[in-house]
Amino acid sequence: MENYFKEKRVWITGASSGIGRALAIAFSKSGAICILSARSLDGLNETNKLTVNPDLNMIVPLDVTDEHQVKEATKKLVEIGPIDILINNAGVSQRSTTESTDMSVFRSLMEVNYFGVVSLTKQLLPSMLSHSSGCIVTISSIAGKVGPPYRSGYAASKHALHGFFDSLRSEVSHRGVHILVVCPGYINTAIAHNALAGDGQKYNKRDDENANGLDPDDLASRILHAIVKKKTEVYFGKFEVNAIRLKRFFPGLLTKMLNRKFLKDPKK
Repeated sequence: MENYFKEKRVWITGASSGIGRALAIAFSKSGAICILSARSLDGLNETNKLTVNPDLNMIVPLDVTDEHQVKEATKKLVEIGPIDILINNAGVSQRSTTESTDMSVFRSLMEVNYFGVVSLTKQLLPSMLSHSSGCIVTISSIAGKVGPPYRSGYAASKHALHGFFDSLRSEVSHRGVHILVVCPGYINTAIAHNALAGDGQKYNKRDDENANGLDPDDLASRILHAIVKKKTEVYFGKFEVNAIRLKRFFPGLLTKMLNRKFLKDPKK
């Protein structure tokens, strides 16, 4: 796998922490040159220090919801050379019931998790198509296939990604561009602390489900393997991955299970 990624230019959004940081470390260990983007410059610098060859990487602070920033960053990077792999990882989660969530929160979730991803993808796509090569990896979620309680806006934004990238895949796969959608379950990151509460403030609490979830380094390794194997959609996690099968074959049972979970844990 090391030779596969050697000297490839990999652009990772949301690289200041969590899954993005784990991916940066994994790609650098495999010989890739990483372009690290997020809003937090301090976080990006910390991530870069953890990579194998920090001097080879580029740090590009970026707010994916700012279309002008996205356009300018993409233009400058492709002028240097082709981007071989784009990792659409920037995102924000939610912890609030639908009835207690302001409309502004639903809009914010869509701006970051959906429109930001679409914007960056569209800006970079022409370069990949012109070279008849490239890989676009988008980090969705099990919530992009199954809507759990307290995440209606988050789940909606992730569901939207599947529709977009399924269509894009049908348009560009024959032109040399590989599209992969990754659906993690619970991952041991600070996603709950950074999630939006119903009023738009940070949830800023521990989430036991994520704390007991898959290690981000393990997830990163699996994602690299999926890229090499040219997978189109993959699901990684623990028991929660079974929810996808339940939704397909026993949707009524899944609804009862999720409702039971909601009633058991109504504190959010």
